[in-house]
Parts: sequence; structure tokens; C-alpha cells
Amino acid sequence: MSWTTGIDWTAPAGVALKRLFAELPQDREFQITLFGSSPLQIGLEKSFLSADVDMFSTEEDTEVVRAAVHRAGLDKAEGRLYVEVCVQWNFRTSPRWSERAFRTQVGNVALTLPHPIDILIAKLHRLADKDLAAFRLVIARMGHPTEDEMRRELQIAVDLFRPNFDEEMIGDITTNTRVLWQELWGKDINVRQEIIAPAVALRNKGYLEQMAREPYSDQLRKASES
Repeated sequence: MSWTTGIDWTAPAGVALKRLFAELPQDREFQITLFGSSPLQIGLEKSFLSADVDMFSTEEDTEVVRAAVHRAGLDKAEGRLYVEVCVQWNFRTSPRWSERAFRTQVGNVALTLPHPIDILIAKLHRLADKDLAAFRLVIARMGHPTEDEMRRELQIAVDLFRPNFDEEMIGDITTNTRVLWQELWGKDINVRQEIIAPAVALRNKGYLEQMAREPYSDQLRKASES
């Protein structure tokens, strides 16, 4: 699914990416996925600025990419744009994100930009002022997500609402979802009743239908093999 007509390489994040790509070894292909605000900046609105460019690569290439970031002078520093090389699990969003992302080849880099809806869902874990600004930008430029669309997308991503581990440094997505509804649509939302319960009911229905189609002996065999 293509949500953008192309990448604006003159945007600050685009300039930084070009510098980084030039420092990567040229003897093989790299897979790099952007998340955070930079996909919106280079794919939707150049003026939507951010202090960093969040990305992840494959596990085996993570340290190689970090070394290239250092050579390009894009380490974290006060007062300048920097590149943050993360792991894929830092991008906590819809399970559908990969199937609707924008992909393009830049030299020996296979670059992926997640769809704005998946960028926005990931921002719900923090929902600072800049994250709310991202929601407003996407809605203004694309006309989406509507309230109903956002509710459906969060039902699909219902596992994000599971309790966090104590050690996880992320925010309360349930509270932040309520804040989002107040800010964008001027109303409260009962997250448990409108998002979690319908999603779990649909999931359970699928499980029950699958169990009904399978003989009990097959269910026991699969359970013993798992």
C-alpha cells in the first residue's frame, strides 16, 4: 500500500539519511525501517520537525548501522538532528503495519516507511504535545483516521492494551487513548467497552469456531505438540 508519492530528501531527516546511507558498507543490502516522526516529515510534510530519526535494521546489522551513524556524525548531541538506532520491538503498533508500509530502494538500502496510522498508534504510548500534533497533521493532510477508523484500528491492535512489565519505560496507553479522544473528538471513550471487549469477543469467536470445526482428538493432538 503506497501512502506517499515519494520521499522528500531535502527535509532534515532526508538529508541525514543520505549522509548515513553514504557511510554504510556497499558490499551488501541493508534493510532499514523508520518510525517516530521522521516518516511523516519526509513522506508527508517537510515542516514537521523532530529532534531525531528513529530507525531499526535487522538484528545482525544493528551494530553496523550504529557504526555508520557515528562515522556520519549523526550521534546524539545537543542542538542537532541525530539518528537513534533502535530494535524492532521499540516500534509498538498494529500487527498490520508491515502489510501497508511504503517501501523503496535507495542504493543498497531497502527503506521502509510505516503507514501514518501505524506511526500514530505507536505514539499513543507517550502522547506528548508533539504526538498530538502528529495526529492533527495526518488528519489535516489525509482526512484520516476518523473516530470510527481509529477505534477499529485499536481493536485490531488490542494487545497493546495489555498491562506493561514494571521494567518497561512506556506510558499508559489506556489513559492516553482517552486523552486522544478528548483532544480530537471532544468526547470520552470507554476503552474497555469500546475497544478491548469487542476485540476480545471477536478473537474468542474465531477460536470457538475453529474448535467446533476440529474433532476433539485433533485438538488434543495439537495441544500435545505445542
